[in-house]
Amino acid sequence: MRGNPKIKMIGLFGQSGAGKTTVIRNVKTPINGHVVGYNTGIIRYLFQKNGDYQSPMSLLRQYSEELSHLKDIEKEHKLDEIIEKYIRSQLQLLNDFSTEVFINARENTDIQKYMLLDRSPIDFYALTVCGLRYLSDKINKEPSGNALHLLALLKKTAEQNTRNFFTSIIITKPWKQYPSSEDRDDVRDEYLSAHFVGSNWYDRFAECDIGDCKVFTVPETMADLMARAKLVGEFLGDIK
Repeated sequence: MRGNPKIKMIGLFGQSGAGKTTVIRNVKTPINGHVVGYNTGIIRYLFQKNGDYQSPMSLLRQYSEELSHLKDIEKEHKLDEIIEKYIRSQLQLLNDFSTEVFINARENTDIQKYMLLDRSPIDFYALTVCGLRYLSDKINKEPSGNALHLLALLKKTAEQNTRNFFTSIIITKPWKQYPSSEDRDDVRDEYLSAHFVGSNWYDRFAECDIGDCKVFTVPETMADLMARAKLVGEFLGDIK
């Protein structure tokens, strides 16, 4: 798909609350005479379609009662199972997201040249690493060798899907100190602990090989959302 000149898929990479969706929805169209489309609803659609995805927080809530009654050896095995279940869930979500990206590109190639998405495959790798650290801290258990193998598979999949489906990734740094009271919601709040923000999230990008996929950055120092949207529009205009 990367070779298809009719559409350029651009994913915004960044932690929860970084302003990705707001920026996307304020990018002006057309650019260079071409329509700019966006899809900021893929994850919401996938969660409505499939309720089996698991977060670290939901897994701990789900198994807390069972863990309290297990003996040491049984508990060790159950903790390994929980960690691996989390990684498998994220791998499934990554694969489902990538399928939707492919379908989205195929269905829009005749009307749009640029398609902005509020996720990238690398976000799923970052989220998984952050989630593993969260789990390890909460349950005092390091990932098993099998869990690390699954994580390596997820990373490889994220890299490959980025190279295959995306023209560019825009690293989007947080635009303000989050949260203010009007911005809070239960889902987002769970991903704003120290495990899921700042360098814990953004340093994961440098660990990934995305080939010749172009990379731009919206810096933390740029707090004005309209200025951010204008900058993203300028990035798009430079993509050939």
